[in-house]
Amino acid sequence: MKKNCMGCEKDKENFYGFCNDCFSKIIFINETFKDRIHIGKYEGPLKEAITRYKYEGRKYYAVNFASLIEDRVKKENIEFDIIIPVPLHWKKEFIRGFNQSALIGTYLSKKTKKRMYQNVMVKLKNTVSQTELSEKERKENVKDTFGIKNKDIIKDKIVLLIDDVYTTGATTEECRKLLLKNGAKRVIITTIAKS
Repeated sequence: MKKNCMGCEKDKENFYGFCNDCFSKIIFINETFKDRIHIGKYEGPLKEAITRYKYEGRKYYAVNFASLIEDRVKKENIEFDIIIPVPLHWKKEFIRGFNQSALIGTYLSKKTKKRMYQNVMVKLKNTVSQTELSEKERKENVKDTFGIKNKDIIKDKIVLLIDDVYTTGATTEECRKLLLKNGAKRVIITTIAKS
């Protein structure tokens, strides 16, 4: 049975969880830039869907987001060894009830037959939300907030790093830097949307 569209919630889903009308309004980003893949612009139906997914507990949206990423990765012929989601601090994850990036990663792992490791990278500090901060403040906010638990897992591996939204890139770039510093061969940042 088809569910309602993730964008408008009125019509039935058709493409990746969106109805025809909402899907046609998504502005897809087709270029891959410096090992960064973004699926669409963070506006309109895509923004609505991500907001509902994160803050209204629509966990089942993760399947559709994983399908979007899987198809994009296939289209770009991107090879990778493992999937690592951007971690949330345990307090934030407890309040939200789930890590939105890890849930997408779980479905993507099943689809691509590549393992996801949720506990290789951990968030050590419970930082303030990035939403209201300037680019400079965002970089300062995430500096030295992540740690690596098991270097052996990432050693010489191509990592697909998953996050939901890329704004200034402060969080994902900090994670990428840490993974490379700890032995990853290459890190490909992958997000559903870019603002």
